[in-house]
Parts: sequence; C-alpha cells; structure tokens
Amino acid sequence: MRILLFYKGHYEAAVRGPEVRYLSLARELVAMGHAVELCGRSASRSTLPLGVGFVSVANLFRMALAFFRSNVIVLHGGGGIVLLVAFFSALRGARIVLDSYAPQWVELDFVLQKKPFGERVKSLARAYFNVARNALGGIVFDKVIVANQRQLDLSRGLMSLFSLTRDFGKVVVIPFGCDDFEARDKKKGRSLLNALSYSAFSESDFLIGWLGGTYGWFDLESIMRKVSEAALRNSHVKMVFFGVHEQQREDLLHFVDPLVRKNIVFLPWVEFSSRFDLWSGLDVSMVWGGRSYENDYASRTRNFDCLTIGLPIVQNRDDEWGGRLERVGAGVVVEEDSLADILVRLSESPSEVEGMRQSMSRLAPSFYWSRFADSLLAAISSPPIPGFQRILGLFGFLLLLPAILVFFVFRLLEGQKRVDDE
Repeated sequence: MRILLFYKGHYEAAVRGPEVRYLSLARELVAMGHAVELCGRSASRSTLPLGVGFVSVANLFRMALAFFRSNVIVLHGGGGIVLLVAFFSALRGARIVLDSYAPQWVELDFVLQKKPFGERVKSLARAYFNVARNALGGIVFDKVIVANQRQLDLSRGLMSLFSLTRDFGKVVVIPFGCDDFEARDKKKGRSLLNALSYSAFSESDFLIGWLGGTYGWFDLESIMRKVSEAALRNSHVKMVFFGVHEQQREDLLHFVDPLVRKNIVFLPWVEFSSRFDLWSGLDVSMVWGGRSYENDYASRTRNFDCLTIGLPIVQNRDDEWGGRLERVGAGVVVEEDSLADILVRLSESPSEVEGMRQSMSRLAPSFYWSRFADSLLAAISSPPIPGFQRILGLFGFLLLLPAILVFFVFRLLEGQKRVDDE
C-alpha cells in the first residue's frame, strides 16, 4: 500500500513527540514492504528513515498529489485545506485515519487563562478548531486512533452527538510505540552527557532526566521545589533538562534553593539519532503532569522512549502510565509530598533502580512499533465508508459551524470577564 503520514512538523535533527512517532512508524511500515511518505514543514535526509519520502506542506500541488496517490492517509492535525483534500481523497477510495493521540483542546484549555488577550484568542480558536476537526473525523473518516481508554471515551462522547453509538467501532485504541529495547552502556551515556555539559556530572551523581518539552500543562513548580529539597539532602541529586529557552530557565530556577541551583543542568535539544545513547546516561526519567484534566487524558511520548532504553520513570498518578508502572515495577508513582523522599531514596538505592530498569525492558516488547503497525493495518482492513455517507456527514458538519462560532465567542468573553474580575 501507499501510506501518507501527515503532521506539520519539522523532521530534522532535533524533533519532538509527533515527529518521533511518525518517523518510527514510517520506518516500520517500510520494513513491512509499504511505500511511505511523510508530509510536514521540513525534513533532513539524515533524519528520514531509508526508503521514506518527504512532501512539504508549502508545496500545495505536491501535497495534494501525495494525498491522491495514497491508499491510506494518517492525519495528526491539519487545517481546513488539508481536511478538504483528505475528504476528496476519501471519496476516491483512500482510507482516512484521524490520529487523535493527543486531544490538544484539553491541553490548550488548561493554559488558556494564563495568556494575554491576543494569545488567548489564538489558543481558543485552535482549541475549538481541534474539537471541530475531531468531530469531522468521527463523522466522515474511516478510523480515529487514540492512545488509551480515556481518549477512547472522549472521542466516543464527541461522536455520540451525531451518530449515537453506531460508529463507536471507528475509534480504536492503538498506543504509540517504542523502538526495540537495546541495553546501552550507561558509562558511555554519562560520558556523552558530560561532553554536552562541559563535565557537569560525576560517576556518582544521580541524574533525573526531563525528556521533552516544558509545556504549561506540566506541574514544573512542584518538581523544582522537590528536586531542590532532595539536592539539599543529597548533593549528588541532579536534574537535566533539554531544549529549555533562556527565560524559562530563569523561571524554573526561581523555585530552586540558590545553594543547589548548580544541580539543575540545562542542555540543548539532542539529535534525534543520538538521543537514546545520551539518555542512557540518566538514572530515571521524571514525568509530572499538572493537577488538571490534561493529566487524565494524556499519553506521554517520552514514556515510550524510556521503554526503548529501560529507563525507569518517576511520576505522579495518571490514568494510563500510573497503573502500568505499578503493576510491573518499572517506576515509581508518587504524591507530591513524598517526591523529595523518593528521589533521595532512589539516589541511595542503585539496586532498586536497576530492578526497575529490568522491569522496563520486559515491558517494552508489548509496545514495539511492529505491534502498532500491525494494529493500524488491521484497523483499516474493514470496508470503507460509502461516499454518500461521507457527503452527508460533511453537510451535517457544515451546519454545526455557526454553533461552534457562538460558543467560541461566549468562551472568549467569559474568559476576558474572569481576567478583569481577577
């Protein structure tokens, strides 16, 4: 089959969650004998897997051709033109899969009120557009893939407004994957981290990695306060961030005791191809969601990367990874009040950390990319939606747009009133 993976990202040396997922999935699908193209803003040939093509969204003609020559199109995001081209591709027989792995409107709604008015308008518009896109996907596309049970329920709830329960089978849980587990040399990883940080670490340091973006829906203030407390009790406790810009570094250090600010190390984004070698020098990965609905529905890409190298996870409770880690002993799920105690304990218990590493390595095969690819291909093996049903669905969706606009204006005015009252 010809498969197009669409996400308007940058597939270059330093990549983020969605790009990581699509690069890995593309590599697996090519290995299975399929023709695969990625569609995004930019790409580096050294980053693209062998045999994977790339189409720039800046070239609308080439992008449209890529859509029309594909048998399967997987969309993560996409604006009005992209959705329209996908719709017409579906009418000519392509299977369209909406990747709803991260319900972005939940993330955006959490940080909305913290933004100035101009940014709030843009974020609210993006949030409502995301809801509208997921509604459209549930009505006229063939499948909607999600990462966990909570995301499944969210998508089905949105879909039930239009088709009751008839199309619930469209929504399929397929957790995104990890590369095959490979034991890596921790000393080599520590050496690479030292080369990047100008020798900030010793062999006896306990390194806590933050493997990904420092977005507004993470509870970074709590983390910094507790890591600071742990570092005051054990000077070998250090935390490593990647790709944090200068202003945010200062904001994070504000919550750290001046005596241990040197224990917080900021490094640049690491190259996609070398990230696992560097991260193998860490002891644990920290994942700490905010006190919000976002933490209920999230499925963090960084956790799947930890499976690839057997890196234990320390996190607060969520609906997906919390129970998973506890069941297999691959990490620690902890309340905020106990976080500093846990970090100190782990820093003094290498055998406990090693045991969690082993548990992570045993968990990894359940999430290999080959399993994801198999599940995706199985999901699209069912008969496509009839063309008349797609057209009817699009017509019904267009009738919803005025109502969405009304609620957008209401939320915008309501949010501004709340800010004025404060």
